[in-house]
Amino acid sequence: MKLVWKDTKWGPEASLGNFAEGDGVRFSIMHMPTNYRRGPWRLLVEVEDLKDAWGCFDDQDQPMRYFHSLERLKEEAQAIADVLVADHERKAASK
Repeated sequence: MKLVWKDTKWGPEASLGNFAEGDGVRFSIMHMPTNYRRGPWRLLVEVEDLKDAWGCFDDQDQPMRYFHSLERLKEEAQAIADVLVADHERKAASK
């Protein structure tokens, strides 16, 4: 499943599933121009209520990564999404 990025007032976002309804994953990008040591682009992956359905995330383990290239950030987000979708489908098929 290809992530579709939408511009919001906070920055670009993409989602899997239905994040607003509590069954999904949200990918958020923030530009932090003064943070060049870690990278000016930040990717945050958030999982809503059904954490078991979307991997082993909890409230303290929401992945946040920094990148120097926006293209590399989007490639990494797509790779994470591919793994999460495959795992989600495998769990759904085994029920």
